[in-house]
Amino acid sequence: MTKSLLTIVPLTLTFVVLASISGCSKKDEEKTSGAPTSSATETEAERLYDVERIARGARLFQEKCAQCHGPDAQGHPDWERGRKEGFAAAPPLNGTGTDIILSKAKMMEIIRNGVKQKGVPVMPAWAGRVSSQDVEDVITWYQALWPADTYQKWQRAYAPDQVPDKSGKVKG
Repeated sequence: MTKSLLTIVPLTLTFVVLASISGCSKKDEEKTSGAPTSSATETEAERLYDVERIARGARLFQEKCAQCHGPDAQGHPDWERGRKEGFAAAPPLNGTGTDIILSKAKMMEIIRNGVKQKGVPVMPAWAGRVSSQDVEDVITWYQALWPADTYQKWQRAYAPDQVPDKSGKVKG
């Protein structure tokens, strides 16, 4: 598979997902159905789906992160074994790994400063090579991949200080 195809497929999937959810809101659903929405649907309506930020994040992720974390942020197949046995294997960032137990501030810190195991770098530090906005856009992209209930649990655990406001900035 060519590199351009590896970039196009995730971007296309991202736009399909965004197109299917843009324009949906709790109020619109209540008007048409007359019934209150579920908490998962409420979370989807509250999530920040900025198409431009997600597209930038997807592009940056493919350029900088996909080689280790996979084109769909699925992580290395042996990531859990790697953690237990002490070898480097990139975890998933699609809501199925340890990403969901980290605050946004911690995610940003990891991306900026990289990761070391036993003093050996296993993930590069991106500070000085990408902007803070780039880091936030990448996080926005991979959090858009998270299932609604996963995002809701993360939001409850880290809200309000760690959840971005409408401008995309984090308080903590």
